[in-house]
Amino acid sequence: MIGRIVFFLALICGAGVASAQDACTIYKVNTSLLNISKEAGGNRYNDALFDGDIVCVTRKEKVNGAEWAYILNKLEGPNARTPVGGWSDLKYLQALSADAARAALAGAAAPAGERPAAAAKAAPPAAPAAHGAAAAMRPEDILRFDQPIPFGPYPVNGHSLKEMIDSTPQFPPIKGLDESLWKKKCTSCHHWNQERLCEQGKTYVKSAKMVLRVPHPFGGAFKLALMRWTKSGCE
Repeated sequence: MIGRIVFFLALICGAGVASAQDACTIYKVNTSLLNISKEAGGNRYNDALFDGDIVCVTRKEKVNGAEWAYILNKLEGPNARTPVGGWSDLKYLQALSADAARAALAGAAAPAGERPAAAAKAAPPAAPAAHGAAAAMRPEDILRFDQPIPFGPYPVNGHSLKEMIDSTPQFPPIKGLDESLWKKKCTSCHHWNQERLCEQGKTYVKSAKMVLRVPHPFGGAFKLALMRWTKSGCE
């Protein structure tokens, strides 16, 4: 049974009394890299989560036939949580019972009834990956340097990183900056190549939320694509 809990359960969500609207359902991220949108069904991003992260979902909303979940917090230990405050497509989240959430946060394997049968027999207990750790990408999530980016708004969506670094930005990196200083090919100011871009991507993987607070000429979707490519091995 899906565990419906509130924040006064200190073992999961930390100390403190919460109102009824703070009740949350515990989920685990079930994809290599999960983009967190500012709005349900949107493509403006304010955070990213990684495979296995444990999160608190407080409400859901249907947009264009898909169910979206509002992620209030990421749970990082029995008494630790990090604000997220954004939306994810529910299909990338796996519901956990309170017992499974406790086990995951403690570094133990999930109860056998909540894992696939084969995994329950073969998989030994494992500690959860640290935030931003370079976990292996699932084959379906791998992104290559010359592969079209499958998410985000124009011009990121449908174009590869290789194309993007040799294109012209759509808006200035700093509001009010004169067009003569920024409206030109990226390569005229930056000597990007795969190796340098990979190093930049590694800084994004370490701190997704903080990075997305800093404006970029191609928007947050480009940084998330760079993170996904970096975690795919920078190939």
